[in-house]
Amino acid sequence: MLRADWRTGYDARVATESSSPTAPAAAVGQRRLLTLLFVDLSGSTAMAEWMEAEHYATMLASLRELYEFIVPHHGGVIARIQGDGMLAVFGHPEVREDDGRRATDAALELHAAVRSLVPPGPKPADFRGLTLHSGIHAGVVLVNDGDQMRGRFELLGNAPNIAARLSETAKADEIIASEDSLGLQRQFFETGPRLSLQLRGRATPLAAYRVIGRAAIGRRFDASVRRGLAPFVGRGDQLAALDAALARTLAGRTQWLGLRAGAGVGKTRLTEEFLRHVAHESGQACRILRGYCESYLSAEPLQPFLQMLRALEGMADPPAELFAALQSPPAQRADALLALLLALARRSPQLVCIDDLQWADDASLRLLHRLRSAAERERLPLLLLTASRPQPSLPGANDGDADIIELPPLNEFEAARAVHHLLPQIDPFIATEVQRHAGGNPLFIEELCHAAAETGEGLVEGQSSSAWLAALVESRVGRLPPAQAQLVRLAAVIGNVIPVWLLEALSGCGEHHPDVRALASQDFIFPDQSPGHLRFKHGITRDVVYEATGLHQRQALHRRISAELTQRGAGEGRLHEQLAYHGAAANDWPAAADHAEAAGDQALAASALDRAKKQFRAALAALEFLPDDATRRRRWVNIAQRLGMACVFDASQDDLRVLKHAAALAQADGDAGLIARTEYWLAYVGYALGETRDSLAHARAAVEKAQQCGDHALLAQLPGTVGQLQAAAANYAEALPMLDLAIDRQRQRASKSPANQIGLSYSLCCRAYVLGDQGRFDQAHAIFADALAPFDGSGHAVEASIQGWRAAVLLWQGRWAEARTAALVAHRVGAQVRSMFTCAMGHAAAAYGAWMEEADPAARQHILDATAWLAPRGGGLYSSFNHGWLADILSTQGDAGAARHHVAQALRRGRQHDWIGGAMAYRAAARLAARMGDADRARRYLALARGAGEQRNSAHEAAVTALLEAELRLDDGWRAALERASAEFERMGMAGFLQRARSL
Repeated sequence: MLRADWRTGYDARVATESSSPTAPAAAVGQRRLLTLLFVDLSGSTAMAEWMEAEHYATMLASLRELYEFIVPHHGGVIARIQGDGMLAVFGHPEVREDDGRRATDAALELHAAVRSLVPPGPKPADFRGLTLHSGIHAGVVLVNDGDQMRGRFELLGNAPNIAARLSETAKADEIIASEDSLGLQRQFFETGPRLSLQLRGRATPLAAYRVIGRAAIGRRFDASVRRGLAPFVGRGDQLAALDAALARTLAGRTQWLGLRAGAGVGKTRLTEEFLRHVAHESGQACRILRGYCESYLSAEPLQPFLQMLRALEGMADPPAELFAALQSPPAQRADALLALLLALARRSPQLVCIDDLQWADDASLRLLHRLRSAAERERLPLLLLTASRPQPSLPGANDGDADIIELPPLNEFEAARAVHHLLPQIDPFIATEVQRHAGGNPLFIEELCHAAAETGEGLVEGQSSSAWLAALVESRVGRLPPAQAQLVRLAAVIGNVIPVWLLEALSGCGEHHPDVRALASQDFIFPDQSPGHLRFKHGITRDVVYEATGLHQRQALHRRISAELTQRGAGEGRLHEQLAYHGAAANDWPAAADHAEAAGDQALAASALDRAKKQFRAALAALEFLPDDATRRRRWVNIAQRLGMACVFDASQDDLRVLKHAAALAQADGDAGLIARTEYWLAYVGYALGETRDSLAHARAAVEKAQQCGDHALLAQLPGTVGQLQAAAANYAEALPMLDLAIDRQRQRASKSPANQIGLSYSLCCRAYVLGDQGRFDQAHAIFADALAPFDGSGHAVEASIQGWRAAVLLWQGRWAEARTAALVAHRVGAQVRSMFTCAMGHAAAAYGAWMEEADPAARQHILDATAWLAPRGGGLYSSFNHGWLADILSTQGDAGAARHHVAQALRRGRQHDWIGGAMAYRAAARLAARMGDADRARRYLALARGAGEQRNSAHEAAVTALLEAELRLDDGWRAALERASAEFERMGMAGFLQRARSL
């Protein structure tokens, strides 16, 4: 048998190689994308016990003959045969688009051949024949020449190990192939249901399928491809919608259109066609401003708008706002950019186009929304056009306010036209095969057509998985002349966007060099809208090429790039993001830490909190590679504290773990000031995650240490934090004095910095919801108005928080429609700034408002969805709200089992002093008990609900509990309960509940 053990230690070898940038490249071989087939004979150990050694050797020889014939027949290469097991690779020496299918076909043929083998010699009565069990997986592998011990090749990487684990998982005569290796080629085979396998040694589950056999499908090719095809196919309806929007903008309207589709469906191509049309038809009537977003660490805050700003340098008759924007410091840059864009729109119609909006930082998203709102108020001729991928984890996160144009895959007719345009002289059967394999995805059509044009050979069923696309791109790179292949790998190391000067400095090839033009003609790269820049046509292509470039080659290039960037302009402070990225990739950890920290500080100043988190985390990661001394540890703690500042509106358990480690380092250091501030951020991030009990302990520790070291600035901040924590724990008697003290102090400092104003507004918000919980609704709404005034319509994260709490108070008051409106604002703004907590809670509150107002049947699922969104981050502040709402809805619907579950979840939150959903949960339990005819238990639950409300001194909870007592009519006291409830509802202005009471 061939076991995974023979590769023991490969991880250590890779780690050693990665940490030795001076090691020669030959020592680690060649990085290749391979599909691996791991085959083993089932039950061979037991067979070896009853077979004679000579018979066993004959059987192994027969197995070897099958391996050596069948694997090469399907284009594979045997890497190693050990005993009755075999490891084969597909994709060496040349990657093919169909390596996954070839490996699966080879496995099926091997299984069939082995089943027909009859081992020599006598066999026991229960012997059922020979069978194999096999695993197939694809991934990047380092390939070295082998020897007698290591086999034909030495394969270093995780992919061979995963293939071996899949083979171990497979039962006798089973083939298990990972989704990565098969992708859409799976439809050529009969397979079982999709599996999610937790393999030994792997942290995350792996998607895979059991392959049963070949599917009974054949190749049907069209006789010909329709003629008369244009370079751009389909999208007529979408172009018409864009043209109509442009006409309205030229007439003086402000609009935002959002193109939305998955990767590769054609958003960028449609945008290019429309912008070309605008430039041709409108002439000077409409100025086009363009930018794009990136997901890479090197992306800077406000990137798309800064690209527009740089493109405007040198414009004739510039407005004064242009100079102001060019000179603006990071903290004022968003305001300066907004002023510039509005000034331009006052002069003439503007078309602002942003591509890949799904990668936008929250500062860019906030500016985008502010621009739209400000232009609408002034009725300026402005058309915003954005292109974004759907974001199922955060619905509406990027373009929720836009008029959405969904971009579907090309239909059959459109795909046929596209294929014929790209392959005008190709065999029509191959063209039809490409069309069918691509499934209407223009990216797949394009890549498959390139492969077919270069080889003149047929293609197999396309896949959408990463391994398929990686193999497809790598097969194209492998067919380039060596100089061009080296050039495209260099470009991939530079990044998705390639400054021409940098490419020329590194390679000697300028924009007009024949090799650069050749890469452009083959659609690897193309001129960017920013002069002096090239760009990969598809970011996926760049990623694949980068991953397939050898580690040491990559690191050497990153070092050269860093040197060029440093020489070019690091002193200007504009290149910290790029230098942080290239420094880390080159294992230049001191430089990576310095630049990532500086980039994080710049992002924090610009309120681009997501970018700040990313850069601070990169800085912390880089520090882990520096010598461990007191200076490094103190720096680690200081950066972690700034990370805490960046994650207050979107905290996760990972953030909390970072801060706990910082606290441990601070304790070991012994500096009281360092300990105090770390405990402070632990308290605040824990508060955001709903860990109120633990956070109160951290806040007390912060107070003690701050007093000990005389940190008066921190002591001034702490009353607000302690007040918020006490409010979260429903200790209102202690919370209100602390909040009042904090508000008084914060009002004095509010005008000095945006951070102070944020703190004041949030403290006011906390005071407002405490008063609301006590039934003092008029006071609460007046304070909410005060808190919202500086941020209403700003798109800032604190606006989402305030509107979320305002929605909760409106729900308590029974003002359903107003609650829904406030909740939808919280959801929308939370999504824009990537605050999962406010996004999810706004979504849930709006759903509960819809349930209370109109018994919306979808409300239950919406709240379940919101609860699920929060689960990966470890829950959130006041998550008992969600469980209380669900318990109320489910008990009303009569779903007893699900209702009891959420009752228990709401009450369990009390362990962290989250009591806000407790009374709702007990009322739901009372309703369930009454439905079952258990009046005594229902009364006990009503008493518990009253107690939960009294614990918070909550007048509205007491009134709603009295209303339920009247509705259940458990005894003769129900009329008195109804009178109490009605009187309280009228006193507190609880309109929705009063209407419900009057209906009894």
